[in-house]
Amino acid sequence: MNGLPWSSLALNPLAAFGILLAMGVLGGQIAVRIAKLPGITGYILTGLIIGPSGLKLLDQQLIDEAGLFIQLALGLALFDIGRRVDLRWLRREKALFATALLTGATTFAGLLALLTFSGFPREAASLLAAIGMATSPIVVLELVRDTRAEGQVTERLVASTGLNNLLSLTAFTLALSFTHFSAGHEVEAFILQPAWLLLGSVLLGMAAGLLAIRLNVWLGGRQREAQTVLMFGLIALVVGLSGMLKLLPALALLVFGLATRNLEHGYTVSEPGLSTRSSFFFVAFFVAAGAQLMPLHLATFWPATVGFVVLRSLLAAGSWWMAARSNGLPPRSGALLGLGLLPMSGSAVTLMVMGALTLPAGAAEFSGFMLSVLCLTELLGPVATRIVLRQAQETRE
Repeated sequence: MNGLPWSSLALNPLAAFGILLAMGVLGGQIAVRIAKLPGITGYILTGLIIGPSGLKLLDQQLIDEAGLFIQLALGLALFDIGRRVDLRWLRREKALFATALLTGATTFAGLLALLTFSGFPREAASLLAAIGMATSPIVVLELVRDTRAEGQVTERLVASTGLNNLLSLTAFTLALSFTHFSAGHEVEAFILQPAWLLLGSVLLGMAAGLLAIRLNVWLGGRQREAQTVLMFGLIALVVGLSGMLKLLPALALLVFGLATRNLEHGYTVSEPGLSTRSSFFFVAFFVAAGAQLMPLHLATFWPATVGFVVLRSLLAAGSWWMAARSNGLPPRSGALLGLGLLPMSGSAVTLMVMGALTLPAGAAEFSGFMLSVLCLTELLGPVATRIVLRQAQETRE
């Protein structure tokens, strides 16, 4: 009997992906129909229930093995958010870019001060503050699509999400350099490695953007299906090459999206609508994100975590409230926009792992605190952003 094929059954990555999709859809529909919550929240709660912290239907190994689908989902969202940043429009709307810089600078400075006061070393505090600057593009895009939001607040929320991710990744690279320098590492570690992360990721994104434009010119404007498949392939290629070359996938994909929108002949790259054709990737992403949540970390670090999340939201809301008139918005709409930036970026886990490897000490505390922050923002972020879009009266649900 021991030789029977079902005597030692174990889920493989494809089966794990199927569970992520099926359970995620059911959980999302329960959240929408019964609890009146965003579907995203239902996906995340489903992951929390079936993951290592809940029923253990999925363990960490299976989640890691299904990582390819998760990376593709994040890559699609980062490309899409980068493509929505129009540099020609920003040249006219200089106040938006200035407000994004103000929000990023005040958020970084405020979080750095809070974390240092809470007892974190300067190196860990700077890395955490840099990660805290970014908003989740996948959450913002999914909520805008689900609610069919359209208007001044929505447009600026999406553009600001793209900009603060660029600022966050740049700040993280500089903080990484500072961490290497403080640890007394060689010049290669604190200058060449961060420079490679930053410049290499930008160059990869630019090269992918130029390639996409040339290939789309060759395909012609009527080949929409071929263009969509091409963009899927190039996004997967950028994700893979970023891993092979030890770059920042998030930065490469953001620059890729920016390039296809803003470089010469970028208009030949059709609006592929990738997000509407890749819902299964996004469902799997959110369920896996929920499965990786660790409520025990939140129980350990809850005072500093609550302070981090509250201060981050207040600084973003305050910055946009002060700059609302310059952006052509009422102060109330500006404050709402800042609150809508609450969801944390999906690339935070990757940055957390990279940062923990460079810290001379306290890596476990650094990772535990970051996971506790993600636990709170993953659960509260989608709800807060949907409320913001509704309060701005720009949804058409």
